[in-house]
Amino acid sequence: MTDIDIEGLNIGELEHLRDSVNQRLLELRYSNRHTLPELLRMLEELKLVLNDQGKQWRSLERWQWMDGQIRFWLNPTDQVQYQAGWYTVDELLLWSRNRGPVIVHDEDDDAETETWTDVDGVRIRWLPDGTMLRDD
Repeated sequence: MTDIDIEGLNIGELEHLRDSVNQRLLELRYSNRHTLPELLRMLEELKLVLNDQGKQWRSLERWQWMDGQIRFWLNPTDQVQYQAGWYTVDELLLWSRNRGPVIVHDEDDDAETETWTDVDGVRIRWLPDGTMLRDD
């Protein structure tokens, strides 16, 4: 057992400790395949953890069976850092650790250099032959 003197910790250290404890509890409770009620309960706990970290969303309620597993629709408020999509609970748990597919990666990380244009709120990627694809 580790003794921690929380009286000596500052706000940042306490928040870091809280986040670490929340993440570890989620990992220990939900490390196996689960039923839908268990996944929904885990999602509610995960929302509390994400909220504590200041991560916000417009939607994180809908779910559906996709690709052999339950996925949840995430529409994050900050779409510069996070991307909307259908994610598993494990992928959302990675988001709480600032990793995984929810995180937007710099285009510089891509092997190819792509050019994106924002036209009336729609992101367009220009292809080499001059045609365009919408990023919906």
